[in-house]
Amino acid sequence: MDDKLFAALIAAAAALITACISYLAARLKIQSDVSAQTDRLRHEIDQGERKIAADLKLQEERLRTELRTQFMAEEAIRELLRSAQPKRSFEVIERRVGGFDGNELRQLLVRAGAVRFYGPNNRELWGLRERNAPDLEEDR
Repeated sequence: MDDKLFAALIAAAAALITACISYLAARLKIQSDVSAQTDRLRHEIDQGERKIAADLKLQEERLRTELRTQFMAEEAIRELLRSAQPKRSFEVIERRVGGFDGNELRQLLVRAGAVRFYGPNNRELWGLRERNAPDLEEDR
């Protein structure tokens, strides 16, 4: 075989080997990059899931506290309306059960089982349904 041809074959083989090695190195680099990006994305997803779980837990605790406050207010209203006179003025109830604006307090009164009446001078009165059944019958 001619030296020039042999040298050309060796050069071609060297170029082919170099190309194969370059290809394999590039493929390994791509796989490494994809793996690193996948790991980073998994980490970000895990962080996001932990943040969402923590936010959800905080919201749940706030809701429980808020509902507990409302439940206790409803119970206090029931006790207030069970004792003494069958009807109480809205102003008295508002003084006894603080921390709620007028419409919030009216909603609590309804949830506690109270109904509204109007007394002299259109004074707003509230009483439990069971204690004021005769007055409710009159409205029918």
